Amino acid sequence: MSQHYSPEKQGQQSDLSPTQFWLSIALFATLVIASFLSFEQQIRLWITELGQLTTDSHFSILSFALLLVLILALDVLLPVPSSMIGLAAVALLGPVTGSLVIFTGLTMGCILGYLLGAGYLRLLSRTWLSPAEKQKASTMQTHLGGTALVLLRGVPVLAETSVLAAGMQGYPVRQFLLLTMLANFGLAMAYGYIGTALAGEEAFWLVVLSAMVLPGLFMLASWFWSKRTSQLNQNSVNATPNLMAQFEISYQFPVIFSEQIFATANLTLLDLLYPKSQPSAPATKVLIFADASLLQANPDLARDIQRYFDFYAQELTLLAGPIALTAGEQTKQQPVLDQLYQLLLHHGIDRHSWVLALGGGATLDTVGYACSTFHRGIRMARIPTTVLAQNDAGVGVKNGINAFGHKNLLGCFCPPDAVINDFSLLSCLPQRERIAGLAEAIKVAAIKDTEFFCWLEQHHKELRLFAGQASKYAIYRCAQLHLEKITQGGDPFERGNGRPLDYGHWSAHKLENLSHYRVRHGEAVAIGMVLDALYAVQLGWLGQTEAMRLIHLLRQLGFSLWQPELAATDAKGMPLILAGLEDFRQHLGGELSIPLLTRLGAYQNVHEIQLPLMQQALLQLAELGQQPDGSLQWCPL
Repeated sequence: MSQHYSPEKQGQQSDLSPTQFWLSIALFATLVIASFLSFEQQIRLWITELGQLTTDSHFSILSFALLLVLILALDVLLPVPSSMIGLAAVALLGPVTGSLVIFTGLTMGCILGYLLGAGYLRLLSRTWLSPAEKQKASTMQTHLGGTALVLLRGVPVLAETSVLAAGMQGYPVRQFLLLTMLANFGLAMAYGYIGTALAGEEAFWLVVLSAMVLPGLFMLASWFWSKRTSQLNQNSVNATPNLMAQFEISYQFPVIFSEQIFATANLTLLDLLYPKSQPSAPATKVLIFADASLLQANPDLARDIQRYFDFYAQELTLLAGPIALTAGEQTKQQPVLDQLYQLLLHHGIDRHSWVLALGGGATLDTVGYACSTFHRGIRMARIPTTVLAQNDAGVGVKNGINAFGHKNLLGCFCPPDAVINDFSLLSCLPQRERIAGLAEAIKVAAIKDTEFFCWLEQHHKELRLFAGQASKYAIYRCAQLHLEKITQGGDPFERGNGRPLDYGHWSAHKLENLSHYRVRHGEAVAIGMVLDALYAVQLGWLGQTEAMRLIHLLRQLGFSLWQPELAATDAKGMPLILAGLEDFRQHLGGELSIPLLTRLGAYQNVHEIQLPLMQQALLQLAELGQQPDGSLQWCPL
């Protein structure tokens, strides 16, 4: 039968179970009593003859004692009747000297047996130990414990086998000596009593029973101690407090505002990618992923990138030309993520390399997710190329892809190593994309900064035309407010439910999904903000005047307040957009939490939505969305 290693069996206690313990006691008592009942007369005659032999010989008492010690010590190698030798020692040398001889001889025999079993005396072991004895000791070692070691000291043959097994097992030496010496002391005392009392037959039974009293008491105490220790250990395990791991990580990354970062005179990229502290370091390996629409709209961009890396070839190595990725939400899919992993592996990207991601929020989300999970995190710099990415998505710590019909279902929180906002990269954006990105600036101003909201109102004409200075400040201030919330809000990884930066987002995410992402994220957020503002008015939290200021600003910047997908309903006539509430609750991971304006620059979270009031707000939104720009008015229901 084959045997297999089992960690569970290997670590089990080797001491006897309670049933085995009491069976061993009974066997031990039976052996002692039976041996004396069977051989009482022979023992008496043998001791008498041995006494006459020593009286007639020239042996000294010391020589005889040493001889008996040697015989008992060699019991592990020779077929010595140790019980008879012990009784003879007591009868011929007296109870005190005889017991000392027995104790010394048995203890030396234990030491010799342990050394043989442990392999210290290999030549002697090969010469004197039979294969049967070795096999028996080898079999016993897996079942040998402290209690068994004590019990077997009084059992013929097994006494010698147990010490061999202890050596093979590597039993702790100090514990081995303590247990065997105590057991040998008990046996020596028992033989002393027996040897002394053999002269009187009337005391025979008392002597036989007393021979087991001391070992029996010791074994009984050992068993109770083992049970008590086991109970205490169990209680100790149950009472052990839980460990708490707690540490803090200080993390920072620069958000750099620059222009023409791929011009050879601009050292922004070089200073970021190549360590100044190690001027002799090898060139940094760099891989670039770029939004395909960006490369198409700016055909000179790939050439400028290659020229920059050629100019700084000693410090930077571009592993390949900019790798184009599908534009928009279509890139936030599992097949694209798998492709990114394959490219990172193919080009040998490691934790000393850099990845640059050029594109809008969707590109940054997908490349960021790949980089944060490849090799458990590689260095990545975001280079946002849309207004929305430069003032919001690019400066945050979130990465992810869409899956199973849900936006950003798979992802992680992992800050980038750097963000570079290059305003010149926005020049090739379509007007629609420029305007869509401003929705996030209006959002953060509405919930957080009244002064910034007023500035947006005052400069709405310049912003709609995407004038340089006004647009640059709007992007800068929006990014600054987002970073303040992320870094100083106390919840950068969104563990809690309060998320003011998600204002207008529950319906925005659903609208994007319903339109199959025809509606841009910024356009959907603009509608979502108006819908929540109208609901806040229904609750009596927000005044009509402030709600209309928000609506007017969005219309002045060119946002549409209505999309046909908002009119879609399910079989029961319930607007499909309202299913975004449950989607958003699941996205939050539990309790629904939606920020609502109480005034411009202030908000309050709500955890329940009154659907009849939200449906009224949706009807009001439909009315407002159909009004011309110049005649926008409040529509009471």
